[in-house]
Parts: sequence; structure tokens; C-alpha cells
Amino acid sequence: MVKWCSAFLSLLLLASVQAQTPAAPGLQSYKFGPGDSIKISVYLEPDLSVTAEISQQGFIDMPLLGSIRLTGHTQQSAKEYLEQRLKDGYLVAPSVSITVDSYRPFFIYGEVRNPGSYSYQPDITLEQAIALSGGLLDRASRSAWQIQRGADKATFKASSDTIILPGDVIKIDKSFF
Repeated sequence: MVKWCSAFLSLLLLASVQAQTPAAPGLQSYKFGPGDSIKISVYLEPDLSVTAEISQQGFIDMPLLGSIRLTGHTQQSAKEYLEQRLKDGYLVAPSVSITVDSYRPFFIYGEVRNPGSYSYQPDITLEQAIALSGGLLDRASRSAWQIQRGADKATFKASSDTIILPGDVIKIDKSFF
């Protein structure tokens, strides 16, 4: 009987580990920014839970806490920050969970048929982003592609299999030939 129970529990553990979906590459360290829509739930405190879009200034409004700056926080650091703020005079042991309802869009411009902003989709590659924008124009470079990323607007050269993140700004240059 003990062996059977042990085997059953092992199978349950294995199933639960396989059922967990890992975060998309690059999103584990993803930092919130203006335009992200997030849901904040406070365990056993439904009146403190909120769904909000992060403002252009980087803030959301939360019951009890007022205006909270979340731009620059990862999901984990925002959770810890909110739990600490709620501990400071409001709740004894708050438990906060944060989920992303929708990510801010990415942008593509330059030598593409339909430049503009597009809804972020997890695991989208630069090649897929170009396809979403209608494809390359005849005079577009087939390799001179740049991505501007993050709060510091770091720019780097990208290839067709580069993973796009929310808020990325993609530039497709003209070909010289």
C-alpha cells in the first residue's frame, strides 16, 4: 500500500511539473512599462485587487496605496514591493499576485509595407513581426535591421530569429543596392 501511494504521489508531482508553462524567453526579466495592462490580486482582500493599465508616467492607482510607480519593476519585484507597501500599516501578511492582461505594443518602421504599432504576441520573432507589417518593401535591406529596447533605449543589430519584446522599436533600413 505504501509503495502504491508513493508511486501515485510521484506521478502527481511529475504531472504538476510538466503542466507548468515556462515564461517566454526574455519575459522572465521583463520590466513593466507604460501601456502594459496588469491584474493585481491581494489574497483574501478582493477590495484591494485591481486591473489597470500603467500610465504614460509609469503609475497605477491602487486602493489604500494611491498612485504606485510600477515602470521598471519585474513581475517579482512589483509583487515584493506591493507586499511591503501593504505591510506598512495596512495588512499583517499580504500575499499579492500579478498577472499581465496585455503587453504594450511593439513598433516597426522604415522599409515595411505597413509601419506602425502591433499587439505583442509571446515568442514572436523579428521575421514574424515583419510579416505582420505586410512584409519588406523592394528597396528594404535584407539584413540591416535594428531594435531599440528598454528604458535606456539600447540599440542593437537583429536577425530574423531575434525574439521581439513588448515596447521594442524595430527599424528596417534601405538597401544600398
